[in-house]
Parts: sequence; C-alpha cells; structure tokens
Amino acid sequence: MEDARFCHRCGRPTRELTADEAIEVFEAPPVEPPPLQPDPRLVQQVSKLAQLPVSFSNPVALRVGFLMSLAIMLLDMIPVVNILFLIWWLGAGWVGVILYRRLTGATLSVSAGARLGSITGVLAFVSMAIVFTLSIVFAGKEFTDLMVQQDPRMAQIVNDPPMLAAGLLFSLLFAFVAVVGICAAGGALGARVMAPKSE
Repeated sequence: MEDARFCHRCGRPTRELTADEAIEVFEAPPVEPPPLQPDPRLVQQVSKLAQLPVSFSNPVALRVGFLMSLAIMLLDMIPVVNILFLIWWLGAGWVGVILYRRLTGATLSVSAGARLGSITGVLAFVSMAIVFTLSIVFAGKEFTDLMVQQDPRMAQIVNDPPMLAAGLLFSLLFAFVAVVGICAAGGALGARVMAPKSE
C-alpha cells in the first residue's frame, strides 16, 4: 500500500516518522474494561430470597428489621432527638422497605411492607424492653422513688407489688402495640409510595 507508515508483513516502518506522527502512532487507544458480570450463584440466591414471603423466616427481612431496630434504639437514646420518636418509628418502617427493595430487587406490596415494618417494630420493642429492664434493675429503689417524686399518687401503686407488676405489664403492652403499629404503618406507607406507577 502506498503511503503506509509500516510494512503490512513485518510491521517495520517504511519511512522515517516525524515527531507528530510518532506521538500519534504510539498513543494507545483507550481500552474500555469489560462490563462486570455478577456471579450467577449470587444472582440465583438473591432471586430465591426475593421470592420468599416477608416473615421472620426470611433472612433478608430479618437483617433489614434488625438494622432498622438498631437505628431506632440509637436515635431514642440521643437526648433531644428522642422527642421525635414517632417519626423515627414511622421512618424505620419506610426505610426498611427501601433497603429491602435495594437488597432483593423485589417490589413489596402494601401488606408485605406492613409485615416488614412490624418485624422492625417487634425487634425494636425487644431491644427497648431489654434496655428498660436493665435500667430498672440497675436503678433499683431509685426508680420507684423517682416515680413517687413525679406523682405522689404513684406511692400506692409502688407499695403494692401486684399492682406495680400489672402497671408495668400494661405499659409494656401499650408500648408494644404503639411501636409495632407505627413501624408497620411506615412500612405500608413506604411500600405504597415505592410501588411502580401504572400508566
């Protein structure tokens, strides 16, 4: 071929190259890396997990619920931030749905979102109940004295152990219903908002 810079058989230059031609020749074209292919076993495992119903037997749902319950517990321990506990409970259910969708790629129905939120609520309640119980155990008599100081009518309840136990159980039951219900509402709301728009 005429005007060829290199021999097509051996690759030797056919004439002397100028400086501009040498730079142009030796510039390597940009090489694009091959697209990353996900591990097929991992894809298959994630698709199996996405097909599981949202329940306590679903490991992804449990991980998401546990992570969100830790977030609730940490936010409830911060002195000024804990005033907005209702928002944190609602937000934990909502964010749990978003996180579950990112991990599995599955879109949750409103009932599945509510179940995921209730899993978060149950785990959050258990952690809060453990912290509450430990604080009562370590506080001892100071806890009951503080209750009487805040409300003198509590002295009658504090001095009657069965009534005190019933009051604590009622408080725990009320807290359980509130935490689980609000987290479930957040999950249902998150699933409703994240649902694909039908045209």
